[in-house]
Formats: sequence, structure tokens, C-alpha cells
Amino acid sequence: MNPFKQKPGQKERYLRRKLFSGSMLFLGMVSCIHARAQVQQSRIEGVVRTTTGRQPLEGVTIRESSKNRVSTNQNGHFALTVDKGKVRLLFTAVGYVSKDTVVGVNGTPLEILLQEDKGTLEEVIVVGFGKMKKASVTGAISQVQGKDLQTGPTGTLSAMLQGRLPGLVTRQASGQPGSDGASLLVRGYSTTGDSSPLIIVDGIERSFPQINPEEVESISVLKDASAAIYGVRGANGVILVTTKRGTTQKPTINYNGSYALSTNTSFPKFLNGPEYATWYNKAQELDGVAETARRFSAADIDKITNGDPDGKYANTDWFGLLFKSSAPTMTHNLSLNGGGDRVRYFVSVGAFNQDGIIDRTAYDRYNGRVNLDADILDNLKLSVNVAYKDDKRTEPGLSAGLGNSYASIFAQAMMSYPFLPTHNAAGVPVGSFNGGNGNQNPLAARDFSGESNSRNSQLQSNLSLEYEVPGVKGLRLKVNGAFDKGYTMKKSFLLPYQLDVYNNSTKQYAMAWARHASAGVATLNQWFTDSWQKTMQSSISYDKKMGQHSFNGLLLYEYLRTDQSSMSGGRRGYTITDIMDLSFGEEVINDLVKGGHGMSSRAGYSFRFNYDYANKYLLEVLGRYDGSEKLPAKSRWDLFPAVLAGWRISNEPFFKPLTSVVNDLKLRASVGKLGNDRIADYQYFRSMSLGANPVVMIGNNLNKGLNVTTVPNYDVRWETAVTYNGGFEATLWNGLLGVEADVFYRVTKDILQGQSGLNPPSFGGYFPAIVNSGIVDGRGFELIVTHRKQINDFSYNIRGNVSWSRNKIVEITEDANIPDHLRKTGRSIGMKYGFLADGLFQSQGEIDHSALFGPTRPGEVKLKDLNGDGRITWDQDWTIIGRSDLPEMMFGLNLGGSYKNFDFNAFFQGAAISDVALSGIYSSSGVYDNTFYTMPFYQDGNSPKYLVEEAWTPENPSAKYPRLSTQSAQSGGKFSSFWLRNGSYVRLKTAQIGYNLPKAWLAKANIQRVRVHASGSNLFTWSHLDYLDPEMPSVNQGYYPQQRVYEFGLSLTF
Repeated sequence: MNPFKQKPGQKERYLRRKLFSGSMLFLGMVSCIHARAQVQQSRIEGVVRTTTGRQPLEGVTIRESSKNRVSTNQNGHFALTVDKGKVRLLFTAVGYVSKDTVVGVNGTPLEILLQEDKGTLEEVIVVGFGKMKKASVTGAISQVQGKDLQTGPTGTLSAMLQGRLPGLVTRQASGQPGSDGASLLVRGYSTTGDSSPLIIVDGIERSFPQINPEEVESISVLKDASAAIYGVRGANGVILVTTKRGTTQKPTINYNGSYALSTNTSFPKFLNGPEYATWYNKAQELDGVAETARRFSAADIDKITNGDPDGKYANTDWFGLLFKSSAPTMTHNLSLNGGGDRVRYFVSVGAFNQDGIIDRTAYDRYNGRVNLDADILDNLKLSVNVAYKDDKRTEPGLSAGLGNSYASIFAQAMMSYPFLPTHNAAGVPVGSFNGGNGNQNPLAARDFSGESNSRNSQLQSNLSLEYEVPGVKGLRLKVNGAFDKGYTMKKSFLLPYQLDVYNNSTKQYAMAWARHASAGVATLNQWFTDSWQKTMQSSISYDKKMGQHSFNGLLLYEYLRTDQSSMSGGRRGYTITDIMDLSFGEEVINDLVKGGHGMSSRAGYSFRFNYDYANKYLLEVLGRYDGSEKLPAKSRWDLFPAVLAGWRISNEPFFKPLTSVVNDLKLRASVGKLGNDRIADYQYFRSMSLGANPVVMIGNNLNKGLNVTTVPNYDVRWETAVTYNGGFEATLWNGLLGVEADVFYRVTKDILQGQSGLNPPSFGGYFPAIVNSGIVDGRGFELIVTHRKQINDFSYNIRGNVSWSRNKIVEITEDANIPDHLRKTGRSIGMKYGFLADGLFQSQGEIDHSALFGPTRPGEVKLKDLNGDGRITWDQDWTIIGRSDLPEMMFGLNLGGSYKNFDFNAFFQGAAISDVALSGIYSSSGVYDNTFYTMPFYQDGNSPKYLVEEAWTPENPSAKYPRLSTQSAQSGGKFSSFWLRNGSYVRLKTAQIGYNLPKAWLAKANIQRVRVHASGSNLFTWSHLDYLDPEMPSVNQGYYPQQRVYEFGLSLTF
């Protein structure tokens, strides 16, 4: 009998019992859970306030789970049912930083403080001649706060902006003290001429070098039609710098100081003495030179390696001796900030002292600023700004930076033989003889070539009065006057020095002067420049609100005049070389005795009208009617209007169901006409110069005559640009995520183009030197994404931005005989032209069946025959091979956070879509385009290791670089795509970690705040160039490497 066999009906009874038991169990569990919930749940109450003023906040969302959420009422009060014990609550509100915190449920009312989020709608944006709330801005304007720039070592303000603002294209080409600023462009090239943007500091046209970064409150960039309010200076974009001002708080004294050490970011290793001798012999072997005729014998190499008793040979690392291991920089800044209801003040003094990585190079800057605001009467406000800067740059007589000749210290270091000693037994510096490039010794050039220094002083002043008209609320009258004075002096004192020069042909030494010395005569060249700028502005503005209608209007008149005078002189023959003064020279250098004076002025009427209905529909009409003396009277004045509109769609009733996710959404668009008067002065005048030789008889005397050097154009006018922009701004999840995006198109017309090379008209007459004929357009996009959050004592923020812009030359003056494949029309500005490379020749047979450019050997660069005629020629095979070295894409990523008293920040910056050339000359002149970085033993000098260690040999056919050779006639020397590199890179631009000492430690010392930090800049770089900096513009005669900086700083607040 099967005990498991069920009788009829047993199965049904069994299922009913199981169902009944399960039901009872389920109901019991529900009852227990309900009872448990009744026991464990409780009510939590509290109020949410602002950190500033502790004002109650309405509409704050408090979330305990996806379903358990409430909002604060008009008094900031909330109540929420939660489990007893500890719960995590998330507080979010538009315009405030979210707060994620764990609280205990103990019946005690909570008080939660939310910090205003300056990055959202309530942020004040500096615009042309005014300020606006971000919620009301309709233009493409990016802004960064001054404090956000202080997240790394102190440097030049332009370099500190790299990667911070979308649409701002930057490139830092040098690390030399005093010359390490970055070039700035807004949305890339806008013209074939000068594309530099307009810089406005506290409402007045000025420049970046005069500004101490510690004095900056904010920097805004006007990128679209919003720049039309600056008229003829708005086409290339406008950068607005606002300096710090006083507050109504009690006075505070702030000190910021730092000590930093800098080293080179990247620089190639060059051959040492034994390596040079070995590889040079190898190159001669490949050139077919007999062993007995090669430069170095086995005995020579042994002396170079192990020491030479006769002192003829040595093993010298010129760059190792030239570069210091590190160079110090010290920064000090002291400020006083405060005021009351009537008077507010900001006072700052600073010092910046930077030594170069090469001895005798240095930069010193001293700044001072006083910004004062005073309410003279209840409706009359006085503002005064005074700033002073004095800086000095020092370097050897022969430039330590990117020299324009082979006499520069860097070029000498590359051309000096590493198998020679630095000096002979008598202490005389030893030099290398490099044929036409003279006698080289970089250490002697550094120490004995004299001194070059430049000093620049700037005084800037503003005074303004603002009057609120009684009885007419919102009506203001304002006058603003500015006077700036600049003075620049440069001295170049070149001293003669002798070298014991080695001649590689005779292998003998002989005393000789260094090449730069003028027959052994000391020479002093001196230049002076004085400049003045006067600006006068008067304006009337009116603000009015009627129900849901808000109006704002501005009308401003501005007049600006600049004057500049210059003088130069020179003398030679100094018997006393300790005093750099013209009066001690014996002979006047006539060609250097010059002087000049120039002036220019502009005047314009700026206007702006803003309309806002219900904080939903935004309209802005602005522009400028401008005039400039650079142009003839008939085309001197023009109108530059713009229209901007915005729609805050999130404030529409139909959008309300989405506001729990998308809290704020604004669409905006703009179109406007802008101008560019960055052209040479007075093109409508005929210019003349005094001839060098006597050619005119007046009486019995032969006199010099005047030559017409420029044919005038009486119809010249300024360049004009029309720009279109569309974008949106969105805030999601109560500020957890922010997104801002723009697309744009810009076309610049009437670009001034030269007319050289054109034949005169067949009917007689002449063409003017320049005409308005060029057209360039540009397009691109920009994107910003932000995220921030606070979790108890930990908060973090992320901000990423990316921008892309591409230009095209639509029309340009070109010779009719230029082949289509060489024309610039239809291409981007800065495109590289050259031969297309097709690898390296591997055999003589391959050479015999290929098109050639002169004698060619295996291992040399193979060039493409584009027209198939069996020859490589300049006119038929020279073509476009690469992009501009100015990146089309720029991006930045900022990661910041804090935990209790610690804070940290890391900023990554980079660029993409560009090509960097290792060759130096981009022309079709027939000359060779080699540099020290493309040809071993170039100019009979040294060689980077990579060029020889990775060079083609019969045993290494898959090498990265062409064959070794000591001969200059190589196909690899032509400028070709072989020497192009992808210019994309990513840098860890800055990183910083800081610590605020506990306030309890400071109370007895009456100190409000003490912060210490460690930071660095240019810490890591990822690029396609293993040995060179990706931002370098040229490598012809060397370059001063960018610097990696390690800084330690202290901040005190009293």
C-alpha cells in the first residue's frame, strides 16, 4: 500500500486547510506590521531658513523616500511622518544648494539652513554697462567668480581662465616669467585680421596684464549679440572684469600668501657626449662616409666617455646645466574690506615675485587698488576706483625665451656640442662653431651677454556720480570719468664676450667673439613709451514695474581718446659696463634714434531696453551708434543693433506637471550686427616715408626725398559681423542638475584685405593697398553641465563645459594664378599646407618606381604624387595637410568638495581638433623646413634622443622617424604631414586641498579664519606629443617650456 496515495477528496481538504492557514498567517502578519508601524512611526516638524539673514523659505521640498515628501509653507514650516530613530532627509529648493542630512526623531523641532546657490537663477550676471539676474538674461553670457579662479597656484589672469568658460579659446605658449599669459579668443577666429576680444575692466576698456587676480570679483564673457552694446569693438566678443568692492559688514583684513616651486612640464632629452659621437658616426656610416673619415675615432669617444687629460673633450649636459632643478615664486596679498551704510571700501596691495627656471630670468609685479563707494546724499552716490601696477621683467642680453634667431639661449643649447667642456683650463668659456650660426655656448650667453629688462607702470582711475532723481522712482543719472596713464621702458644691454671656439673641421680651438657681439663693442638700446587714455561716459537709466510688466532702459554716451608717444635711442662703445645708461656710450647708433606720436578717438551712443512680462516673456533691444577716427568722415558712423528674446517656459501653467523634475527652463535667441575696428589707423590717408639715400637736388645740395609707401583707400570702412544664437538653460531636480547649451552662427564681412601682387587696372591708375572684401563665417556649440549636493558635513560640486567652433573663409583676395587646391577660399583660417607623406622608403627598388623630390635614399620620407606626373613639385603636389594649431574644441571639468574643515578641488582642462607641426616653416619657397625636432644634428648641433634612437635603419625598417643622416638634402626635410601631430590634450590644470583651522583655536587670538593649502598646476598632461608641450606655437629656435608648479599657501582673516 502506498502511504503517499491520497483518498478521494483528501486533496481538496488539504488545499483548503493550507489556504485557510496561509490566510490566517497573512492577516496576522499584516496586523503585526500595522501594530508595529503604529508603535514605530512619529511626526517630525521643523522650519527651513536661509543661511543669510535666517529668512523662512517657502516651497522647499523635503523628501524621506520616493513617496514620502512634503513642502514648506510660507513660514518655512514643514511636518512629516517618519519612522522613529534616525532618518535621512533631502531638502531641495530652486536657487539653493540641496542638503542631505540624517536627523534624529526625538520630538525636538528642526531648524534647517539652506545656502543660496549663486550658480542658479538668483546669480547676478555682469552685462554691458550694467548687471542682471541670471533668470532675466537673454544673451549667451558665461561668468566665473573670482574665488573660483583661486583653486590653484597664483599666476596670470588669462592663464587662470583656461578651460573655465565655454566659448573662450585659450592657448598658453610660454612659461617664461612675465610672458606666460594665454592668448584669448571668443568662439575662435572671426576674421583673417585681429580677432582679439575687447577687455572691459570696471566699465572701462583696458587689458588683462594690469590686473591682480586677487582683486577680481567676477569675469563675464559676452559671446553673441549682447556684445552689440559695444558697437565697433563687439564683433570679437567682450570680456568684462569686475573688481571687488566694499560691503556694509564690519571691517575685515585678509592676507593671502604662498610659496611655490616650478619645474618644466615637458622637454625632450638631448644626446650626451658619448651618445652624440656614437650616433653621429652611425649617421655618417649610413651616408656612406668611410670609417677613417668619420668625425670621431674610437680614441675620441673614449676621451669623451672617460675624461680627456688634455681637456679637449668632455661629457656636458648643456640643458641640465642651463635649467635649475626648480624656481621659486612668492605671492603676498593684503586687503581691507568693509564699511557701513554711508561708506564702503575695498583696499588691496599685492606682490608677485617669480624666478625663472633659467638663472637671470625673473618677473616682479606690485599692485595696489582702492575701490570706494560713498552715499554723499540719500540719492547721490560717489564711486572712486584707483589702481596702480608696476612690473619688471629681467632676462639675459640674449633672450631666454622663444627667440627669433639662433642666438637665443635655447637655440644655443641645442646647437652646442655635448662632447665639449663648458670652459678651458684658463676659465674661458668653450664654444661650438656652427658655420653661419656662429659660436655657441648657452651658459656664456646666459652669464656674459649682458642684460635685457623691461618695466611697465600703469595708473588707472575711475570717478563716477550716480543720482537717483527724487519723485521719479527708478530714474537714475550717472557720469563716469576715467583716466589711465601707462609708461613702458625697455633696455637691452649687449656685452661682448669671447669664447674658446672648437672647429669640428680642424678639431682645434681658437679664440673668437660670440656671434651677437658687434666687433667686441658693448651696445645699449633703449625704448620709451608713454600712453594716456581718457574715457567719459554719461548715462540715464530707468526701471519701472507695473503689475506683471517690468521695464528697464539705458541710454549712454561714451567718448574715448588714446594718445601715445615713443622714443628710442642707442649707443655703442662702453668702457664702463656696470652702468646701463645712454650717456656712457661713445658712439650714437643713428638708426635707433627715433620718435613718434599717435592718437585715436572714438565716440558712441549705447542703448538698451528690457521688457519682462510675468517673469515669462523676456525681450531685450540694444545696440550702439558708433564713430571712429580710424575711418573717413563719410563712413565713420554706423549703427549696430541687436534683438534678444527669452521664454521661461517653466512658468507657463501647462508646464506645471513637469516642474517637480524640470524646475526651471528658459529658451532664448538673439541676432545682432557688430563691428570690428581693430584695423591699422588712417587707411584713408596717403602715407609717406623719408628715403634712405639722397635723390633730390635742391639748389646745389642733394637731399633725401619722400616716398609714397601706402596708396590710400578713401572708401575704407570697418568690418561688420552678424551673429545668430539660440540656447536654453534648465534646472532639474531642485538644483541637483543644471544644463546650459548654445548654438551659434556668425558671418564677418568687409574684412580688410591687402592687394599686393595685383596688376594695375588696364585703363590706368592704381589699386589701393587694402580694400574691404573678405568674408569669414563661423559656427559652433557650447554646453555646460553642473551638479552639486550636500550630505551632512560633506558637499561636492561638479561643473563640466565643452565648446566647439569652426570657421571658414568665404571670400579672400587671392592671386588668380593660384591653383584651386592651394586657395584659402572655402577653408578654415590657419590650415596647414605641405606635402602629403606616405611613410618611409624601404628600398632602392621602391625609390626607383616612385615620384621623387631630388636625390632620395631608403629611410627618407615618401611624398605623394597627387597629379600623377611622376614628379614631386611645389605647384602640383603642395596641398592642405592639416588643421590649424588653434583648437576647435575646448573643454574643462571642475571637481570640488568639502568635508568639515577640509576642502578640495581638481580642475581638468583640454583641447581637441587641432594639428601641431614639429617642422617650423609652412611655405612653398623651396627652403627646407627642418627644425631641431625633425632632423638629427640640425644646423650641425645636438639632437633629441628620440630622433636617433627611433630612427630608420636597415635593421629597423618599421622605425618611427626617418633615417639618420648628417646631410640636409633629404625629402624628409620638406614640410609634410609626416611631421604633423594631433594637438589634442588633457591637463590636470590645477589641484588643491585646503584645511580651515577650528574656530575654537582662533578665538583667543582674535582671528576669524586661518586656512592652509597645498596646490599644483600643470600636474599631468596627456597628449600625442611625448616630448613637447601641445600648446607650443613654434619650435624653430626652441621655446621656454610651460611650468609645473607646486604651491603652499596661507590665508588669514582678522
